[in-house]
Amino acid sequence: MRVGWDPNMLAVSKAESLADKKSTSQKALQEAAEQFEALFIYQLLTEMRKTVPEADLLGDRKGEKLFQSLLDQEIADHSARNQSLGLAKLIYEQMSRFVPDDD
Repeated sequence: MRVGWDPNMLAVSKAESLADKKSTSQKALQEAAEQFEALFIYQLLTEMRKTVPEADLLGDRKGEKLFQSLLDQEIADHSARNQSLGLAKLIYEQMSRFVPDDD
């Protein structure tokens, strides 16, 4: 009796193959959901920074403000990619019902 078991076919590779089977519309929806979450986190960080009182100890802080803005954008992008809030996942789950399976 032969068993049709392939030792190379692990759960991770199965998950990757299922992810590859997404249509281009579904992949675009996933990307849009992640971008929306990143934008939301960026706006959240920007508004939170406005609540912190500024100290004029070092004088003009234009460079620091630019750096903080870039840092906030990177934090937002990284958080969205790692699903820290899970907002992208929720958006994808809600909107995927309206996206066709096949292109």
